[in-house]
Amino acid sequence: MRSLTHLIDQVRKQTENEEFSDFTGIGDQEFIQYLNDAQYSLQASIVHQHPRVFVQETIIDAVSGQEKYTLPSDCFLKNKVHNVEFSASGSDDDYFALEEDTIKRRTSGVSGSPSKYIRLAGQILLTPQPQSGGKIRINYVRRLKELDKKAAKIGSDTAINSSVSFTVALTSDSTISTDLDSLSKHDFICVVDKEGNTIVKNIEITAVDTSLITCAAHTVEAGEVTTLPAGSFIVGGKDTTTHSELDISVERYLIAYCSWKILKRDSSVDSTEQQMELGSMLQEIIKSYAMISDDVQFIPQLNSWDDWSN
Repeated sequence: MRSLTHLIDQVRKQTENEEFSDFTGIGDQEFIQYLNDAQYSLQASIVHQHPRVFVQETIIDAVSGQEKYTLPSDCFLKNKVHNVEFSASGSDDDYFALEEDTIKRRTSGVSGSPSKYIRLAGQILLTPQPQSGGKIRINYVRRLKELDKKAAKIGSDTAINSSVSFTVALTSDSTISTDLDSLSKHDFICVVDKEGNTIVKNIEITAVDTSLITCAAHTVEAGEVTTLPAGSFIVGGKDTTTHSELDISVERYLIAYCSWKILKRDSSVDSTEQQMELGSMLQEIIKSYAMISDDVQFIPQLNSWDDWSN
């Protein structure tokens, strides 16, 4: 999909809002909000009917005697979990599925081999809590990254320090408008490449100056780099990017939704017709995300904790 900047330009042309300044017209921030609203609304509608479309897997280290484990920051609504497995050895061959349980059957303080899990306010609780270490494998619905414009460009390669704070030098770029005021309103930043692919996410920032950003000590996640490359871009906020992760065929919906909101804001008579078209487009896109199931469907065989204990 094209960058957020291109989508905003398209909506401005479509709604005849191309002329604006700091004091007149509709600013970019309002377009950004509506485009994000469109993405949130669309993902929620898709997940409601096709819950496995955005599933992602993560592995968390289990700690001896620890009951609570925080779900990933991008877990949809902080509770959309499909499956939890546990491996005492950490080996792929030893994973077995945990059964979901309720908070009424919580067994805090009891250690052993986990057989169940409980979802609670952005966390999962293992019951009983692990007697020794191990690995927890979680399949969850991932929330799409929030959209924002490029706020700054990194001027030189910068090593990420996991022990002390470090600074990131910025450089000017004719293709973007450096927005330090926007960055100063955020507590975290993400670093992306020119196509919006995440290089490092959720770095805490402590200060924003005219030519550099001061970042708190940061530990990179698996798959991320330890040096921020020169020429990469900074986006404000947690789990953010410049390009929507949705398919290019969905771009028309984001543009149509944002156009409808802008026309409605302008009290335009075109907003009613735009709303009808939007509803039809939404249903078409949701249907297109249905899973194809032409293959032979076999009865699943699940390994439970009881199977491994016998």
